[in-house]
Amino acid sequence: MTENPTPRTPADIMAAVTEVERQAPGGAEALYMAAMLADSPLPYDFALAMDGTPHNPALINPAAAFFATTALFEPLVELDLVRTDADARIFTLPRDVRDALRDALDPEQTLEWAGRAVYGLNLILPDAEPQNWPTVQWLMPHVHACRDLAGDIGLTTAAANRVLHQAGFSLHHQQRHQEAAALLEAAMAVDVLLKTDRHPDIAADLEGLGTVYWAGGDLERAEAAFTECLRLQKEIFTEDNPVIVSVLNSLGVVRQALGRAEEAEQAFIECMRVLEATHGADHPATASCLSNMALLLEAEDRSGEALDAANRALGINRAAYGEDHPEVASDHNTVALMLERTGETAGAEEHFRKSLDIRERIYGPDHPETAQALCNLALLLSATGREGESLDLFDAGLGAYETSLGPNHPLMEPALNNFIMLLERLAATGDEVLRSRAESRLKAIVGKGGA
Repeated sequence: MTENPTPRTPADIMAAVTEVERQAPGGAEALYMAAMLADSPLPYDFALAMDGTPHNPALINPAAAFFATTALFEPLVELDLVRTDADARIFTLPRDVRDALRDALDPEQTLEWAGRAVYGLNLILPDAEPQNWPTVQWLMPHVHACRDLAGDIGLTTAAANRVLHQAGFSLHHQQRHQEAAALLEAAMAVDVLLKTDRHPDIAADLEGLGTVYWAGGDLERAEAAFTECLRLQKEIFTEDNPVIVSVLNSLGVVRQALGRAEEAEQAFIECMRVLEATHGADHPATASCLSNMALLLEAEDRSGEALDAANRALGINRAAYGEDHPEVASDHNTVALMLERTGETAGAEEHFRKSLDIRERIYGPDHPETAQALCNLALLLSATGREGESLDLFDAGLGAYETSLGPNHPLMEPALNNFIMLLERLAATGDEVLRSRAESRLKAIVGKGGA
């Protein structure tokens, strides 16, 4: 391939496209599809993602896939309609080709090719799992193009909904909640047009959106989304259907965070009432409501009721799952917090250690859940004058956070702040050994930009 000595006219480009349509129709389809998306590289797999192609048994064989790709791209490269990187297995459209293809389409054709392009994008976009983030991140310019196609030309397809939905939750997993919410709002708008606003999937969309708002600290919008979700669920489903339980639980937590304790308590009570009516008093989902109710009651200075609720939740989950289960570890942590706040430090330490032991067995030493348990126990020991043990536990906990999440992750901040407060106190008032350790650790944190 050589650079053109003079700029090509749109007519020249479309003449080349017509020649490709004659030689390799699949190549022409790839051109039109790619032109609908972002001015950014696409993988070879996208060009093969026409109807039926991804399911062609011949493409299970890498050699067959290689020959299929070569046959598809060779005429496009020869006519300078695409630029390829064979090693990276990616291709791009030159800007003049993209512009000529788009200008050649009328609105009906634009919508048709946009639908096919997003269908192809949907096939190569992985599910919203944290391990898939590098691929999703690389494809994000095309996800944004999908969002624009939905908003600008009215592209409303199941593929567009899935692309926006999965990319939104991928951003959510990366703690990029505002960006996630924007894509999930666009996904729900597509879903409403596909299914109307009175559909169970719209209720699910609202619950997911509320969760992302909540994670991003936008409590008012989270509460509004959960409230609308609950209203829709009650309209669609039978009375006291357990599908409403998770939304009631979330509403309780969000309303407590908004300072509306009475409404929060009513949501938890309603949550438990529905569960007890449908599943009995000892269902594990009841334990989740009870645990959140315990935290609300403790915040309301109703310590005895709070501890009773936390212990009941622990008993339900122990009976359901046995001792070695994440929910049981979480319940031990809640009971420990209740005991710590009532001054029962020995009991609190016992439950914090049980929570830590379960999490270490389930998750291993370098996991955020283990890190949280280490730091909670460290904080208790610091408050009871056992600074040396507390230092060791904070070191282990922050090390686990950093190993699992990377440095300076938002989940580390509360533990790091508590650790710095301990170090500053020990540097000023501790014995010689602890003072030396504290000063050394403070220097290390400052050197890493942690303070």
